[in-house]
Amino acid sequence: MTNDSYTIEALEAATGVHGRTLRSWIRRNLLPKPNGKGTASRYDARHLVRARVIKRLRGQRQSLNAIRAQIKALSEPELLALLPREPRAVSADGVPVPPPAPTYPSVMWEVVTLMDGMMLLVNSQGGPALRRIADEIYRYYGGTAERVGGLGPAGAPPCS
Repeated sequence: MTNDSYTIEALEAATGVHGRTLRSWIRRNLLPKPNGKGTASRYDARHLVRARVIKRLRGQRQSLNAIRAQIKALSEPELLALLPREPRAVSADGVPVPPPAPTYPSVMWEVVTLMDGMMLLVNSQGGPALRRIADEIYRYYGGTAERVGGLGPAGAPPCS
């Protein structure tokens, strides 16, 4: 869930439900009351998810009383499960389009398995010194061969 705040107009646009209907659902205890009053009223992700679920259930010809009883007992993850997943975009040749690049800072990591249950994460942009250190760690700790005289397995492949 996000911490977004919506006006009634923004909630209306995000759900496709008329503002008058949203207010009716609040009066009928299908949606929680907004934060604030009048034009200062703000709605959050709870309102958004519940309004989408109610709209979907109404589309299945369920009564408001039945919907109220059903959603009252559900947690937020259970409510989200009632909503259809948005289909992934597909290119002309039928291959799914990859998701957009993240807008947050991110780093690619290499995962080096040292032994069963133990891994080493190496920043792939860390440069040659970092790779040399990771290679030494792998040679000393990597593999599953028995260790002899405190030394790592001989001929262990370097990390890649």
